[in-house]
Amino acid sequence: MDAVKETADSNNVQVAMGFGYGLRTGTPIAVGYIPSAVACGILCKTAGLTAFESLFMSLVVFAGASQFVALNLIMIGSSFPEIVLATAVLNMRHIMMSSSLARRLVPGIGALKKSWICFELTDESFSIASMQKEPRLAPEFMFGLNIVGHISWVSGTLLGFYGTSVMPQNVQDSMGIALYALFLGLLLPSVRKSRPAFVVAAAGMALSALIKWTPYFAGLNRGIAIMTATGIAALIGALLFPLDKRRSAR
Repeated sequence: MDAVKETADSNNVQVAMGFGYGLRTGTPIAVGYIPSAVACGILCKTAGLTAFESLFMSLVVFAGASQFVALNLIMIGSSFPEIVLATAVLNMRHIMMSSSLARRLVPGIGALKKSWICFELTDESFSIASMQKEPRLAPEFMFGLNIVGHISWVSGTLLGFYGTSVMPQNVQDSMGIALYALFLGLLLPSVRKSRPAFVVAAAGMALSALIKWTPYFAGLNRGIAIMTATGIAALIGALLFPLDKRRSAR
């Protein structure tokens, strides 16, 4: 079954369905990942990782910002516990994203499927999943949405690792900002159409700027800063725009 269908329960709730629909929905994300994944592969080689280690990192970690942070820490000689702690703190936002997404998955999904969906979840795929108009999301849709981006990230990492010798330096340097540009490109359409999304995004940006430029918070860990800004912005959105009111307005 593809695209959107209605569940057979008495509530007749619409569900975003289909592995193929997920693949098509996730294709723009996959294309957008390529420049950043290539940059990650370049950085892996610069940091002294082997091709297998680079492949394994992108396959298992699959988190752009965390991988860039970890690779930079490797290059400056940080210890293993420091690298693990820094990336773990930076990835804590995935706990909130996974918890939020789990509420929209169709009932009855096993723990293994939920775990795999959450493992492959990224900022961009979470953004796309959150924008779906259907109240419920089928696991097949999420598998398709996530896997196409995962494959793109791993492939791009290998491309960057092996392509450093033929790629101009200015092209290599420009790829580092591609991931942030992709996320903004996904976020802005939703912000323009949705008042709750606009308020939460504006609150998140304001809080991030406040934390970054306030001397009192100058030494705050980057991951903790992201978690703090995200958590407060999400709380503001939950208080101002309760989920029940948004569903009843549909």
